Amino acid sequence: MNQRLLPTVTVLLYAISYPLGALTLDHVTPFLLILLRFVLSAALMWAVVAVRRVPLPRGRVLAWAAVGGVLVQGVQFLGLYWGMAHGVSAGIASLVIAMNPVATAVLARLLLRRRENRWSLLALACGAVGVIAACLPRLLADPTVGPGLITVLIALGGLSAGSLLQERKLRTVDPFAFTAIGVTGSVPAAGALALTTPQHFSDPAPALGLLLLLVLASALALVCYAACVRRTGARGASVLFALIPSVAVVAAWLVQGTPLDITTAIGLTGGALACVAQTRAARSAPASPTPAAPEPSPSLVPHACR
Repeated sequence: MNQRLLPTVTVLLYAISYPLGALTLDHVTPFLLILLRFVLSAALMWAVVAVRRVPLPRGRVLAWAAVGGVLVQGVQFLGLYWGMAHGVSAGIASLVIAMNPVATAVLARLLLRRRENRWSLLALACGAVGVIAACLPRLLADPTVGPGLITVLIALGGLSAGSLLQERKLRTVDPFAFTAIGVTGSVPAAGALALTTPQHFSDPAPALGLLLLLVLASALALVCYAACVRRTGARGASVLFALIPSVAVVAAWLVQGTPLDITTAIGLTGGALACVAQTRAARSAPASPTPAAPEPSPSLVPHACR
């Protein structure tokens, strides 16, 4: 996919997944939804891998792909849904996940000793403004924070750490294969949660239609995000989350009729400026070393802000 088109498609797919998820949860309980989402996404991704004849990682690279994929998929979404099932509002959960650029920068500094240049710091600041502007009105309208906040923070850590792991060790792994491995590895934990908590599935026809749309949008969004990480690194890809909340608000307006306000425009502006600043940061940074080749072998809204 075109290098300029890929980030746009990623943001749009992530954003439309949020209102689709909110609509689907009117018919399906959270853990049943995430289990069905993982199972159907795995089937879809492995079908694409087979049709495209994508080479699969093996040996140590496969192990790292499984760890990274489960962090990005399982830890992120199971932690998110657990938190929302235990008192964390949709707005707060979305705000926490949207702080991915900051979390990725902090983890990169602590684990990789990576320093931020002035353009990167400006991108972080603009991104934080964009996220807060998009989410603050919804947080004020629904300020409930339950004990599940810790698991939402763990979900954020899973997304950021998994993306950094992909950048460091999995640049040669195809995004479709990485996503397929991640959702497959996350199914057992999702199944355990679904089996140990009360579940319901109402209005099968609309629920199934919404579920299929959600699976398609979210699976493609994660593949596109994995492709962004592969191209620009975890830090560069994470800045897209500065735009996603505001675009999700617009998507919710189109899909659910949620009213727009001036904060959405501020959020979009802040997110766009963050992306511009991140582009300048990438141009100012020294060239990254070529990633190591894999071992020889035959062979990626939450409820959204509402």
